[in-house]
Amino acid sequence: MVGDSESEESWGEFFSWLKQRGLHGVDLIVSDQHKGLVGAISQYFQGATWQRCQTHFMRNILDKTPKQLQKELHGKVRAILEAPDSKTARMLLKEVLEEYKEEAPKAMEVLEEEFEDATAVLELPAEYFEWCRSKAQKLKEKVILIG
Repeated sequence: MVGDSESEESWGEFFSWLKQRGLHGVDLIVSDQHKGLVGAISQYFQGATWQRCQTHFMRNILDKTPKQLQKELHGKVRAILEAPDSKTARMLLKEVLEEYKEEAPKAMEVLEEEFEDATAVLELPAEYFEWCRSKAQKLKEKVILIG
């Protein structure tokens, strides 16, 4: 299906079409942070957990990071995103925010403000994030990627 724009209305039409085709039981949706998309997700998939795409999240952080720190910071943020649980992720977040607050303040602002959206899966039962990390790459035909 092709939409005319990325408006909430266009995404709503798409989600309605998916539901008419039998989509149901959605527990977790991962997408970029586009306002229209996120709005339509909350309207059409009430009760599902939404998580910001970690690839887009990382790009936004690195875009705000001085070039000489990008590789180093990439590794630190990757460790946060790959934490085994939310407690560990928050501990690592605090350390990274403190370590880079002077050298990369704009990047730290993005990291802090959008952390919850990018790590939402960590608040779900462990099997969700374990599945997302291991099987989602192998089962692409069963995963809907949006955005």
